Amino acid sequence: MTIARSAHALCFAVLGTLIAAAHAALAQPLLPEPADPRLAPLPPILGTVQNELIEDADDTVLDVAYRNRVGFDRITRLNPDVNVWIPDPGSVIRLPTEHILPDPPWKGLVINVPEMQLYDFTRKGEEPEVFAIAIGDSIDPSLVGSFKIGAKRANPAWHVPKSILAERPELPPVVPPGPDNPLGPFWMTIGTTSYGIHGSNNEWSIGREATHGCIRLYNDQIERLFHRTKPGTPIRLIYETLKVGRRDRSIYVEVHPDVYGRDLERETRVYERLQKADLMHFVDLGAMQRAITEARGIPVRIGTLPAPIDVLPEEPPIGDPGERPLRVPPL
Repeated sequence: MTIARSAHALCFAVLGTLIAAAHAALAQPLLPEPADPRLAPLPPILGTVQNELIEDADDTVLDVAYRNRVGFDRITRLNPDVNVWIPDPGSVIRLPTEHILPDPPWKGLVINVPEMQLYDFTRKGEEPEVFAIAIGDSIDPSLVGSFKIGAKRANPAWHVPKSILAERPELPPVVPPGPDNPLGPFWMTIGTTSYGIHGSNNEWSIGREATHGCIRLYNDQIERLFHRTKPGTPIRLIYETLKVGRRDRSIYVEVHPDVYGRDLERETRVYERLQKADLMHFVDLGAMQRAITEARGIPVRIGTLPAPIDVLPEEPPIGDPGERPLRVPPL
């Protein structure tokens, strides 16, 4: 009886371990594996190149940004030769739809402030979803640090801070829910602060320095995020203007403007990282410097690892049936 109970206990323990391992596997984001193990220290690139053709003479780059739910400033940097307000019909607009993932940990919500992007890692077993955001300006910058989702509210009223009332005395002390409310239809508090992740009454502000420190999304995207993000979900707000990543056998960098003037050592940091991973000798320094100078906000290839040399087949052993028999001439 004791042996039987012990066997049952062992089976339940093994089953519990397998279930826990399965849950842990599901909790990880679905990400591409490195083509070369030497690239494993670098995050992967997600997304693909996408373009949009301007056909309507009344279209602006703001319209293109809104239709594709991407950030306005990133489109303008990516298409410097296109007129923002009156793009010529027939112009091809490249969209910022490729992204090097921020550095791990990859869990909860990760917001890269200068990139003006939010990465949602809450969808278990799937690739993270990427959202364009608006951030605070240099006078009212967005937060940086680790927090958790606090109180959530649908149809929030905006209690106008005194500092904003001093700037805009025409505003009422409280703006009720509705189309004139700059918080949009949903609000999620960042920790226990007065800042939040919310919607907007101005879709053209997304992808710009347009808030008093909050994180603002397109309304349909904050709705999706609001319904699947639970209170207590970790939020990590980071400040990475230069990311380094991988695709296939190549090394890429993605560079964004230093909007708050905080990332003064970014070049030194990325050089040290590539040297630590023993990848620096694969990098074209000229290509890297051009990418840093242009800061176009897309992954730019700066080097490629050579393909491994094919291993030669081993010589067959003596006496292998595939060998021709050795003929000894007669004496």
